[in-house]
Amino acid sequence: MTGRGVIRVAIIGNPNSGKTCLFNNLTGAHQHVGNWPGVTVEKKTGNYVYQGHIYEVIDLPGCYHLVPYSLEEEVVERFLYEEPPDVLINIVDATNLERHLLLTAQLVGLGVPMVLALNMMDEAGQRGITIDVGKLEQMLGIPVVPMVARRNKGTMELLERIASLVERPHVGAAGVDYGILVEGALERLEGELEACSCRVPLRQRALSLLRGRVVCGEDREKLTLATRLREQLEESLQDRLESYILERCYGFAHGVVRMCVVQGSHKRLSLTDRLDNYLTHPVLGLIVFAASMWITFEVVFAAGEPLTTLLESGFERVREGLMEVIPAGFWRSLVTDGVVRGVGGVLTFLPNVLLLFLAIGILEDSGYMARAAFVMDGIMHRLGLHGKSFIPMLIGFGCTVPAVMATRALDTRRDRLITALILPFMSCGARVPVYALFISAFFSARWHATVVMSLYLLGIVVAIGSANVLGRLFFMRDYTPLLMELPPYRLPSLRSVGMLIWQRAWMYLKKAGTLLLAASIMMWYLCSYPRPARGEEGVERDGARVAFEATYAARLGRALEPLVRPLGFDWRIAVGLLSGVAAKEAVVATLLVVYGVSDEDGSSAALEDKLRMDPLFSGKPWVAYTLLVFVLLYVPCVAVMVVFFREFGIWWTVFMTVYTTLVAWVVAWCVRVVGWLCGASV
Repeated sequence: MTGRGVIRVAIIGNPNSGKTCLFNNLTGAHQHVGNWPGVTVEKKTGNYVYQGHIYEVIDLPGCYHLVPYSLEEEVVERFLYEEPPDVLINIVDATNLERHLLLTAQLVGLGVPMVLALNMMDEAGQRGITIDVGKLEQMLGIPVVPMVARRNKGTMELLERIASLVERPHVGAAGVDYGILVEGALERLEGELEACSCRVPLRQRALSLLRGRVVCGEDREKLTLATRLREQLEESLQDRLESYILERCYGFAHGVVRMCVVQGSHKRLSLTDRLDNYLTHPVLGLIVFAASMWITFEVVFAAGEPLTTLLESGFERVREGLMEVIPAGFWRSLVTDGVVRGVGGVLTFLPNVLLLFLAIGILEDSGYMARAAFVMDGIMHRLGLHGKSFIPMLIGFGCTVPAVMATRALDTRRDRLITALILPFMSCGARVPVYALFISAFFSARWHATVVMSLYLLGIVVAIGSANVLGRLFFMRDYTPLLMELPPYRLPSLRSVGMLIWQRAWMYLKKAGTLLLAASIMMWYLCSYPRPARGEEGVERDGARVAFEATYAARLGRALEPLVRPLGFDWRIAVGLLSGVAAKEAVVATLLVVYGVSDEDGSSAALEDKLRMDPLFSGKPWVAYTLLVFVLLYVPCVAVMVVFFREFGIWWTVFMTVYTTLVAWVVAWCVRVVGWLCGASV
């Protein structure tokens, strides 16, 4: 042990097996959250000290098997093959041991010292399930530790077993027998393979090759032989080799359970079974899901509104205080308008983010989130989406920033990316001020609700259509069906939910607060410079409009005018739309300046009058509706782009920016054409 340095321990298991609870028990507050290199799958690491030695704990993504059907499983496979840990903790659900031992059957052949954490033993006892731990250890050839992770029971014994494995490493003696034909093919491949720098055991390398995967570069030249052997086996077995191997693994797990597990004769319908009769019902389940999502949505944004207002007023007081301290001029405008207003405008969403992940944490930890995805999967699949995609879409009606972050709950990169790409079409709350301005100015009161509802429905229709198009063009090969455990219902762990909220809050501040500062300063500069020669002081009434027309933003607006002219807009609307890239609410504030409305005029009411008198809109409500459609669909604000960039990288962010704007232009143009065909004044 001396000189060994940090000991690496990895936790692996099915989703909902208790990995997060165990990870929190081992590491406490000593955790770090980031991404695995090159992918957006979350990486959680932490450390603990035991008997004077430092242990680094890696929480691997949840997976059902080592065959990489999903991005998470690909990450797990790459980690175990390229940088195997000193000890592997395989955590399984004692109430569903046969299903969870499928992964264990594949792990025993990796040659990594492993301990089996037999979790949820209390629930197994309540269901009349008895497990012979000693016999289970004997059959698997690895240490087995009974646990109740959510109550921190069994953790000390687990630490002792880990330390013992580090001192005296040994791997499981048990393994899956794949039958005479497959075992013969494996022996032939093993004889052809040579020792190399790869740390993957020879049998595992041969098995991967037989399944068409190369885990060591030196084995690539044997792929042709492996392909020929696989074809011969499938012809003899009259079945796909992959299906046959999985059946043998299930057989291994079933045999172990038959020998080690006794189900009491007094088996009764559990609370989970009784609730699932209603909550997973094809019709009633949808009603319950819709109600639960509405409550979640209402709590997140209704309860967050007072806190958001409080933060807004706090930032405004900070801004006013800085204006009194900093002399008028460049630095005061930069700090108060560029930094405080820009960054503060995004930080005010922090209460929504905290409440959002509180709700998600409770739903996930209670076991209901898995049922929600199960109920919605059939409908969402027909729309080209995953069942879990509905939750970020619902959140997107409040704010797209936490909605993009909520896509991390989806299992595959394909589902995360498609869902994130269509989220900008959900009508977020930031667009409401723009809707209110133009609807009040150009539509009678009896049409207000209808116009607003039409915009929300249009966003949903465009999102669904986009999901189908994007899925068919880019992601068809990556689609995987919904495969997930339905865990028993349980009371949420305050510790787990609290850790989730803290981690997400920090990630939100770090992701949206850094690049956003630069973007806010850039937008401030474009809308403020060059200033009029006589300076900021002394500009009255229309002076603000005159000063704005000389800025770089106005020049960009005139340059963009040819692009928006076919939609019926001019350079002033182009400037408003350009400012909306910083924040959708900024469209109204910019139009106040462009149309020369001063603070003394009463802001929005005066702007409505000026818009109605403008020949661009006068007597043309369809042009105003076309503008609202464009505002609904075009590129989201900087805060969304920052988070999108952090999640998916620069190229997908560029694609999202171009794609949403192109869709907005095409749909808005179609709306204008429909207005012309209907005889509207365009």
